[in-house]
Amino acid sequence: MLNTQKLLYILPDVAYIAELLPTKKPHAFSIHAFRQINGTFLDDNEFISEHVFKLFAKLDENESYTLVLPDFLFTNTIVNVEETSDAKIKQYLRTTLLPQLTLDSKTHLIETFVLTELKGSARVQLSAIEHSVLAPIRVGAHAAKVSIISISPLSWAIKSIVSLEPAITVLQIGNTLHSALQYIGVDQTMQTTVAETEVIAETIKTLKGAEPNIQTIYLLTNDLVEKRLAELLSGTIPLQQLSTLSDDAEKMPSYVRQIIESSMRTFSIEDYPVPKFSLAPATEAEIASYKAQLAAVPKGETMPAEDLPKPTKQAELPEPNQKQLESSTETSAVTEAPTVEEVENDDMPESVTESKIEPKKEMLPELEINISQFTPNKEPDKTDVESSNMPETETKPIIKNKQTAAPMLKMVFITIAAFAVTVAVGIGVGLLFLKFSGNSQPETSPVVVVEEPVATPEPTITPAEEASPAAAINTKQLKVLVVNATTKAGYAGTIKTQLTKADFADVSAGNAKGTYDEEGTFVLLSDAYKGNAELIDLVESATDLTVSELENKDTEDPAGAYDIVLVLAE
Repeated sequence: MLNTQKLLYILPDVAYIAELLPTKKPHAFSIHAFRQINGTFLDDNEFISEHVFKLFAKLDENESYTLVLPDFLFTNTIVNVEETSDAKIKQYLRTTLLPQLTLDSKTHLIETFVLTELKGSARVQLSAIEHSVLAPIRVGAHAAKVSIISISPLSWAIKSIVSLEPAITVLQIGNTLHSALQYIGVDQTMQTTVAETEVIAETIKTLKGAEPNIQTIYLLTNDLVEKRLAELLSGTIPLQQLSTLSDDAEKMPSYVRQIIESSMRTFSIEDYPVPKFSLAPATEAEIASYKAQLAAVPKGETMPAEDLPKPTKQAELPEPNQKQLESSTETSAVTEAPTVEEVENDDMPESVTESKIEPKKEMLPELEINISQFTPNKEPDKTDVESSNMPETETKPIIKNKQTAAPMLKMVFITIAAFAVTVAVGIGVGLLFLKFSGNSQPETSPVVVVEEPVATPEPTITPAEEASPAAAINTKQLKVLVVNATTKAGYAGTIKTQLTKADFADVSAGNAKGTYDEEGTFVLLSDAYKGNAELIDLVESATDLTVSELENKDTEDPAGAYDIVLVLAE
């Protein structure tokens, strides 16, 4: 039996099912099987139950999955408490902070643990998620006969690749960007679409103003998002791309691979204090409330994705009982590279793989909040302490994702202001230049007056009409095109050489575009030289050909780029 681990990501516009194998390095994993399912799974802060049930119908029965959900479904914040005793911190949270935040174990799954202790105060991480939000997950897991080992937020899952210094992470999954303030714990999470990258940039600037110690922005995105953020945050905070964009696989971007593999690494290291919420079994009332929706979910049906591109030719999904049989025969030839199989007639592009792991026991939620389970070298303190007035500390406001046009208006205003300043500076510099050039003019004018008699020789007085007309034509400035309308190869190149020797500096050669019924050598002149016999004489003397003038130069020179077109039709 393979020692595989399975992750299930359910995010706003995409779901991932990944199976990972451990590598030779400790706490390192590589993706063995990967499947992407595009669709809409969340509407605001609620799951779309029909789509969730169809997703769970695609999972292998009797298997165990670690579930990763988007940050906005959770409450993630860091609070300062002026106490270091675990019992007193726990009492303060229960009697003061949690009631203020309207959080209760009857309505929420709650995880709290101490991050740091310094000078009589402690930084405590608070994470929570509502029971009611997870109802479709409980019912879907029950109907599909799968177990959920634990549930964790997305930004917590990639903790293993983020340094302990204050930093900001930006993750791209599907068409959504997820950002979070990372510092031992996770705070100030938000999400927006790729088209609204400016919102992420404005949030980062706000966080930098409130937390000057933020050192780096870690990115797991494509190169377009990286370049856009680099433009918007130029000179603010350095960016570091954690994925290798050149290593993108055929159906899995490198940043998606990095997110999945780092998540499994994080979950495998016990030292990382990651919130891991247990999923309770579905109640009879919940199953009854979704009975009609569950009955309407046929096996193998996929979720609608009208706004997504149709996949290319794909193969049919095997039935669940067939997948179990096939997996037992395929385990002997497993490699660390993910296997990919395409699906036929599916509205959503997927990469499908087949493998099995032993199911793990479903964990029940603890009724008691254990705030010290991740404190090093300490056992959780579960003793009850009498209520007392504890010093309260201000919690930092949680930044919400406000979908407004304010950032765009701000950018437009800044652009207009910068343009106005640039124009004003340009006008000022121009006026100064004119002023100084005007002051220097009298100094140079005597020189011009002295040289003028010398620079105007007698030839300027001689009328141009008395000179040879051919001599008045400057052949070096003429643009000539020689086209070959005969079957004689290289004929146009030969005439081009003769013209070049006769001081026609700009001569091109090519094949004729038009057809000429009459044999001969013809010249097509531009409007400036039409009927110029002297110019025709120059061409004849240079080529030793008898040339006659034709009209309609547009056939050979439709762009009007040449003064002369010489057609060789004989």
